[in-house]
Amino acid sequence: MKRIVAFIVLLMFTLTPIVRACSSPADTYAVEVVLNGPGVSADLKTLGNASNVLLDNGTFVYRSHYDPRLYVMLWNASDGPHVRVQIPVEWESQTVSVASLNVSILVTDEALENLRSDGWNVIDNTTFERNRVKIFLFPARGSECTSDADCATGGCSGEACAPREMARNIVTPCVYREWYSCLGMTTCGCVNGVCTWKPNPAFERCLRDNGVDPARVIRAGQFELRVEAVNKPDGEVGASVKDFLGAFGVSCDIPLTLVKTSVRRLSPSVDPSEVNASAALLADLDWLADNGVINVSESDLNAIVKVADWGYAGPNSHIGWYEAGNGTYAWMPYYKSKNPRLVRCFSRTFPVYKLPNGTAYFDSSSTTTVNTLTGLTVCGPGLAVLLLLIVPLLRRR
Repeated sequence: MKRIVAFIVLLMFTLTPIVRACSSPADTYAVEVVLNGPGVSADLKTLGNASNVLLDNGTFVYRSHYDPRLYVMLWNASDGPHVRVQIPVEWESQTVSVASLNVSILVTDEALENLRSDGWNVIDNTTFERNRVKIFLFPARGSECTSDADCATGGCSGEACAPREMARNIVTPCVYREWYSCLGMTTCGCVNGVCTWKPNPAFERCLRDNGVDPARVIRAGQFELRVEAVNKPDGEVGASVKDFLGAFGVSCDIPLTLVKTSVRRLSPSVDPSEVNASAALLADLDWLADNGVINVSESDLNAIVKVADWGYAGPNSHIGWYEAGNGTYAWMPYYKSKNPRLVRCFSRTFPVYKLPNGTAYFDSSSTTTVNTLTGLTVCGPGLAVLLLLIVPLLRRR
């Protein structure tokens, strides 16, 4: 009897998805939730009756109902059933070209909209990406000022903003311009070490309405521009930078000195900006709920997908029902919970599945299908322990 119990314990330990005991680079391109909230339950074995569902080592896998280029993984763990939507990834050898230059541009809502309409993905108004070309803008500090007190207005109508010592000597024609009325929407001060009229959407819009390019009035636009391109010829990189600057009204050709480096990086098969993590997770949670695989309320679903994003996956970042620092419970990434025990191990490998062509579905004739696993992350001793101990157990029989 003791032998049987020992064997069952070892078997359960081994079949637990040890693959997820460590953080994986694939976590960056996934969103995952553990259904551990009150009243939430799951019966994953129900998926054994579905078509186009693979089963390997206790993990069910099928194509996403949101986008068939993605896939969904489900497994039971000690903390509850997990549901994970994954963008397929693979290691890829890449040639990375990098360069940097100083530019004087004004980042306005109009310029950002120009970039978006031209296919650029705008991230936090400081990072821009299109067709494997990334551009980063880092504010460059000037030396004119350290605080607003170092700046003052000058000119006949007070239309000039300059360092205090210079402002008193500025002489301009005493001709009133309509755009001077816009100055009441801003103040003269120090921005990134430069004395300038401080930019804001209302001020910039007023200037344009009066036929004045905001870049002629606002000087707070000194940046270090860094470009990083993957597997791109020099000519394409230069054309992308020129196109980028064109959105800000800069039309001159700027020579780039590109430095090339060969690296091996994890590459997603689908650009994360093309697929929405919340919508992807919701689509399959809804499908699972509609088919009786999981039991979760509408309010819980809404709360889960509200916080979902790519990168919220793996032992440290998956979404779950956890206690916050203020003592209340909510759906949140694990690392944001109260006193999380973060996993420190990291593996460069991850599971790779050969998926069926069709999307998972239920009907009366569905049968269980078992897949072939072509790659596996093992970050624990489970398999080795089983192999070492199963032989002595069998010898005693």
